[in-house]
Formats: sequence, structure tokens, C-alpha cells
Amino acid sequence: MNSANDATSISNIQATLKNLSNVNKVRAQLKEKQLRISPILTALSMIDADYQKRGTLTEPQYYEYTNNLENLASGTDPVKKWLSEQANWKANVTKTPSLAPYEFSPNWNNNKYGYAVYGANGYKESGHYLNLVNKNHCIMGMAHIIPNGKGYVDVFNAADTGTASSLKVSEYKKLITKWLHK
Repeated sequence: MNSANDATSISNIQATLKNLSNVNKVRAQLKEKQLRISPILTALSMIDADYQKRGTLTEPQYYEYTNNLENLASGTDPVKKWLSEQANWKANVTKTPSLAPYEFSPNWNNNKYGYAVYGANGYKESGHYLNLVNKNHCIMGMAHIIPNGKGYVDVFNAADTGTASSLKVSEYKKLITKWLHK
């Protein structure tokens, strides 16, 4: 905990603050509600980020929490990278116009939607973008690490339940700033 390449380090928590704001900026531009910070999803994101120290970018499946959708990114601005999949989504909708209503509201009962999310069966991967803009989401957590000099990794988790202990991004930033100045 709190080593320089750990998600709980001061520098990595500070790097996450900008990304949290950027998620909500994107959502505001798309007229979607602002996400609040979930302590649980923040902890999951830190665990997921630290898991990446193993050397490959992969989604860990070792915990029992299943209400979240997760995005991973490495070596670039994560929000910009996930947002870039919007072009893939538009290509998928051009290919299959019946997907259009699901841009902001997922339909996991539609096989073609699943293909578009994962980039299978001739569709282009767009799931990271869809997770970012999902109108059902109300909370998020993020984490950032620089694992062993291999570039940085960012993790985003979002869910549609669990707002009881959540904070506005501005409230979370104030808490972090207060903590940093103790």
C-alpha cells in the first residue's frame, strides 16, 4: 500500500481526480447525468489497477461483486480512448440500425448488441464507450497506476445501484485535498 506504483499512492490518486472529472464532462456533453463517486467502486478499481502489475492488461474475475461494468486502458488518456469507440458504435449502428436505441441504455438480450460491445462477429468493439455513456449508471470509481515502468493503467468501474454512500466528484476532490494537506 502507498508505494509509488500502487493505486493508493498520493500521485496515482491525484492522477485519478482529473479522469473522474473528464468522465462527467463527457457525460454532460451527451446530456447524461453526472456520476457520483462510490467508495466501493473506487476500492474495486484500485484492486483492479494493482492486479495489472502482473504484466498483462486483463479484467480480474476474482471478486464476488457483480453489479459493475469495467473499463481498462493503458498508456493513453483513458477517457479519450474509451470515447474514441463512439466511431465504432456508429459503424455498428450503420451496419445494424436496430442497435441505435441502445447507445445509452443497454440491451443484453439482443445478441447483436453483445457483438457490438465485444467486437465479435464482424462488429467493432464499442463496449468501453457504451459503459462510459450508459444512462443507467449513477456511480463510479476509478484508479490509476504506473506498473513497473510499463506505462500507466487506468480502471473505471460504474454501476446503476449503490448511491447511499456516494459523493459528488467535487466533494471527493475536497476530501482528497484535505487529506493531502494534513
